[in-house]
Amino acid sequence: MKKLKRLIGYLLIICSSTVALAMLTDHMYIFEGIKQAWLKGDTSGNIDDLQYAIDTRVLSPTDPSPWAEAEDMNSFELSESTLNYMEGEEIASFLVIKNDTILFEKYWLGHNEKTLSNSFSMAKTVVAMAIGLAVEEGLIDVKALVSTYLPRFKDGLGETLTVEHLLQMRSNIPFGESYTNPFGFPAKAYYKADNRALLNPYRPISTPGSIWEYQSGNTMLLSEILSSVQDKTLAEYVSEGIWGPIHAEHNAEWGLDAVDGIERSFAQFYSTTRDFARFGKLIQDGGMVDSTQVIAASFIADMITPVLDDDLNVSASHYGYQIWLGHTDDGVEFSFLRGHRCQYVISIPSENLVIVKTGYKRNMELKRFVSLDTYIYIEAALQIANQ
Repeated sequence: MKKLKRLIGYLLIICSSTVALAMLTDHMYIFEGIKQAWLKGDTSGNIDDLQYAIDTRVLSPTDPSPWAEAEDMNSFELSESTLNYMEGEEIASFLVIKNDTILFEKYWLGHNEKTLSNSFSMAKTVVAMAIGLAVEEGLIDVKALVSTYLPRFKDGLGETLTVEHLLQMRSNIPFGESYTNPFGFPAKAYYKADNRALLNPYRPISTPGSIWEYQSGNTMLLSEILSSVQDKTLAEYVSEGIWGPIHAEHNAEWGLDAVDGIERSFAQFYSTTRDFARFGKLIQDGGMVDSTQVIAASFIADMITPVLDDDLNVSASHYGYQIWLGHTDDGVEFSFLRGHRCQYVISIPSENLVIVKTGYKRNMELKRFVSLDTYIYIEAALQIANQ
């Protein structure tokens, strides 16, 4: 009995010391990571973690319009090998829309057409669209210096950093983008309170624009710039300017960094699969909805233009303004929103095709800088569209 009491005492000392150390070193957020992901064996957040959100802001539809459904919807049968591959990636949904009509829709693992799932980094493209709204309103110039909006970048290497550098992931600010390091920037941004305080000390460490490097911190700075030029929250701005006009059917939610805090702009946009597809359609239609130009066509064109800077000898054929770009082996061009657990919204203009895929895993093998599984889902969708 004495040994048991002694053991319990030691455990209490260790636990209390751990908590005290976490408090002293500002690492209390780690306990959120433990609760939400690491204790369950995940290395980071998951698509069904809305239940853990500290707080959210709701984006409400104002002019909902359901997608048309083909008379022979879901008549196409995926091959056994394709199904096995999808299920091996723990797919949650697969949606194929051609000419604004649903041809195929299937859900797995308890998801359905009303399930809200985490966008992860697909939210980055939504932020870029919001920047496009602000550009049209004359609030932001993508060629302007970031210091125009965030004065802390007036000194040092930050003085040449532009908004476009952030849009194109060329800030050269060393945020880091490891999803498995509990002490890294992404974990702090995902679980910690006060994202603005987290951002504040970061500055470029080499000439801005000279290197392409994908980092969530760039998107967070874009969100901060947006907040500096108008009074709405990010969720309010997107809800009024995009979510309503694109005829979303359901509420979406955006996770916050605190109760009534700011949006975790690089992720945690929770939506249905059908409503995610509307972002793909907006890109595909050049920012037009019905007869209304929601986002300037010129900005959408810039979004899907590959990074190319001859002056600094930088190119990234696979990326534009917070959006991924690619082409199939047959030369079919596509753009897509991407989340790190295999969330995709793919637009194929030549086919007037929008594809949405959500799930729990992503094949990390790359082909032309694009995840290999992207091509597999595109091939399946093309087979469905051309049956």
